Amino acid sequence: MDTLHRTQTRRIELVGQYDLSQKPELAILLEALAPGAPATIDMTKVTYIDSSVLNELVKLRKRLTPHKVTVVVRSDDIGCVLRLVRLDLLFEIQAL
Repeated sequence: MDTLHRTQTRRIELVGQYDLSQKPELAILLEALAPGAPATIDMTKVTYIDSSVLNELVKLRKRLTPHKVTVVVRSDDIGCVLRLVRLDLLFEIQAL
C-alpha cells in the first residue's frame, strides 16, 4: 500500500523594522521553523532591514536545505535589497 507523504509549509510573519538590535529575537523566530518542510517568511509588513537580517536569512536557508524557502515582500525597497545581494538565488522571492 502506497503512503502519501505531505509536507507542511511553515510560515512566519515579520512586522516592523529589523536591524541589529532585533537580531536575537529574529534568530529565535527563524530557529523555530523546524527543518524537514518548505517554509515561508512573510515580510509584507516589514519596513526596514539591515545586513543582520540578511545574515539570519542565509543561516535559515542553510538549515532548511533542500526544502524551498519563500520570502514574500510588499515593499519594493525590501525586495530590491534581497535581489541586490542575490538572495533571489537562495530563496523564492514573491512580491505582492
